[in-house]
Formats: sequence, structure tokens, C-alpha cells
Amino acid sequence: MAMTLDNETEAWPAGTGVPTPEMLPRAPGSPDLGRTVRVVGEVINTDMNKSPHPKNARGELGKALFNYQHNTVSGDPLTRVSAPNHFADRRHFLQNVVNQATKGKVNPEKVEVKDPAAMTRHIKSVAEYMGGDFVVVAKSYPTMMYGTNRYVQDGTAEDSFGHLTPAELCERFPYLISVTTAWNLNNLQAHRHQIGDSSYHISQMKGNMILKALEGYIKELGYTALRGVANPQAAGMAGGMGELGRNGLVINEKYGARIHMPDPIMTDLPLMAGQPADHGVEDFCKVCRKCAINCPTNSISFGDKVVFNGVQKYKINWLTCYKLRPYTHEHWSSCLTCSTVCPFTKPDTWWRTMTIKALHNCPIPARPTLVKTLKAIDDRFWGITRQARVHFMGYDSGNKPGEHVCTVAGCTADHESGHAGQVLGEIGYYFPLKENTNRFVKRDV
Repeated sequence: MAMTLDNETEAWPAGTGVPTPEMLPRAPGSPDLGRTVRVVGEVINTDMNKSPHPKNARGELGKALFNYQHNTVSGDPLTRVSAPNHFADRRHFLQNVVNQATKGKVNPEKVEVKDPAAMTRHIKSVAEYMGGDFVVVAKSYPTMMYGTNRYVQDGTAEDSFGHLTPAELCERFPYLISVTTAWNLNNLQAHRHQIGDSSYHISQMKGNMILKALEGYIKELGYTALRGVANPQAAGMAGGMGELGRNGLVINEKYGARIHMPDPIMTDLPLMAGQPADHGVEDFCKVCRKCAINCPTNSISFGDKVVFNGVQKYKINWLTCYKLRPYTHEHWSSCLTCSTVCPFTKPDTWWRTMTIKALHNCPIPARPTLVKTLKAIDDRFWGITRQARVHFMGYDSGNKPGEHVCTVAGCTADHESGHAGQVLGEIGYYFPLKENTNRFVKRDV
């Protein structure tokens, strides 16, 4: 009964004659995921064979997407060594090399845990020392579990517990550890560009290496560590990683929407579960809609939440988002616009901390007024559409990928040929998409 954006159960819109999701109570025995998401009915465990990547691997999403995933070699060498596809040789991608290693066994000499709270602090310290940016622990629930055909980002989900039901897994392994890595904020400003790709993919690669190491550490303590068994968003929200935004991303208190949600570690190591976070995402997303405004494929809803597979949340259209990729791979691999334009995705400065604390401490009935004020300030100083120009290791988001910019200081000319491409001052180059959305949505790919 895992929560996912990929389950194909019909959505139940909040509309006339039907109780709105806000009127529905949390289902008995379901996890507390905070104010942004609630389990309100029966949840069907997700078969991961029906999620986007496995579907695409079988060619069920069309030739264009299949070829993009399996037969496209990126023109950018940094992408070829950091992204999970587009390489000229699979052995140059670190995760492919690590995945060939045999899984380690659990140490038969188990370390006794007398104080679960102390062990929780210790595990968080170890994960952070290994490179994790934010670590939480949640109690496992059957509604968080995948149904069949486990799927893990590093490709190594096999274990000897595949025969257990979700309820049996949760009884035997009651805790989930979520570790996230934050994308580089400066490079992320060049979303829809190879610079933004590097921010996303390098973080993803680091995150999987950290979890691999932490998994081994737990086994060295004498306890089991499983991957690919639980929905990462559900586990993260239950433990306090963040809240689910309109954009379908978990929004963290410190890093905003620029975090990865890799597969959590499920374990029998005695720990202490955290609590869901509340830093105003529920109230902000009702008003903001910047992610929906800027989404190049209109995959993010402007409307209210829906009840989807027994879960109340904002529902994105993952298929239209996914189908964009074959048409943009020469410019970027991962869009990232919805993360970049989110008002919570800001530098970790005193004014951001003050804003988050103000939202957290403001009484819920008074938050709409505060949110409107904060959004007006954000629109004024940060802009509704973020198009910053970023320079990074010889890359420049001010010009079209593959072209060179003029080296003359201050030049903003539109050169037709030669050594220079189009230079746009402090504005990044953005391949036009919004007005052509229908070719991504309706075309049979």
C-alpha cells in the first residue's frame, strides 16, 4: 500500500456534491504525514513494475522515450559520468560499478542498543559525517510499503525478505531511515540547462553512495538494512524531512525543494521515530502556484488537492512531465523548474530562517494573510520566473548549450556565427517550451 505519484488508480477530485479532502479524517492505523498529505482511505500497494522507469524499460511509453533512455549519448561529458543514462560506456558511471559488488552480510555479533534515542542521534551523526545533509527516522507502516517487484535507485533491491507482506515487513523491521543530499543552489538557478543537470545528478550520485555506506554500517552493527521496500516521500514526511508541495516534491525546512528523496533504509536497529514537519508549505501552496505557472508541460495542477489511491494530496501528471525529455536532451536532461522557482528554495540566510520561523509560529488561522504578504515580497525581489545566468567550470547558462559566448567584456550582441552565440546579460538562456506544450502532451511518443 505504498503512496506514489505513479499508481494508476483513479483520482477523486474535490467537487460539487462530493466531500472535499479537508473534510475527510485520517484513516485509522495510517501514518501521520503532516498537514500536506493524509491517508484517508484504502491504499493499494504499488507494483513498481508500473512506475515510469520500468515501463519505459519495456518500451511501453513509446519509441522516443525508450530511445532516449537506452540509446542516447549526451554531448556533455559531465552528464555522461553523473546521470544514470546517456553514457558512452556504462563503466564510467560510478553507480554502475558499485552495483556490481556483492551485498554484504549482517555481522553475527550484534551490538546491544540500550538507548534507542542515543542510537538515533548516533546514526544521524554517522550519516551526516558520510555526507548526508538531512537525516530523519520514521516508524514503518504497511501503507508506505511497495507491493511487489521492489525498485531501488542504485539497482540492488534483492534480499531474502521478498516473500514477506507489507505488514510482516513492518513488524519485523519497524524503522525507516531517510537521508537526503541537497542540490547545489547556485547551479540549480540554471535549471533547464546542463549546469542545472550537474546540480541534480551529482547530488543523486552522492546520495546513493552515502546510503550504500550507511547500509553497510548498520549491517556491521549486527542489524538488517533493506532498500527498495518503502516509498521515500512517505518515509521522509513521517520522519520530519519536509512537507509535500503542489509540485509533488518534498520541501525541506532548510533546503526547500532542492533535495533528493532516495530509497530509505528499512531496519530492525532500535531507533526513535521523529515527527512530521510544519513550516507552512500547506498554507503557502494554496496561494503561490509558481511551480504550476512555470511548468513547461502544464503537469502541475492549479486546482485543489484530490484523493488519489486513498491519499489526499496535490497530484501531478507524471506522464506529461516524463514525455518532455526526448525533446530537450540536447539542452538538458532534468527540467528542475518546479524546484527552482519554489519560494522555499532559497539561500540558507538569516532572512530565510526568520521567514520559516514566522510561518511555523504563526497560528494556522492567521497564516493566509502572512502567506500573501510573503509571496508578494518574493515576487518583487526574487521574481515569478527565475532566469538567472550562471557561470560554472566553463559552462555559461547565458547561451544555448553547445555554443560559445562572446569573450568581449560587457558584450550582449546576438552574433550569427563564429566564436560567439547569443549573450543575454544576466538572463539565462531558456529553450522556449510553454507555448508549445501540446506537442509534448498530445504527440504519440
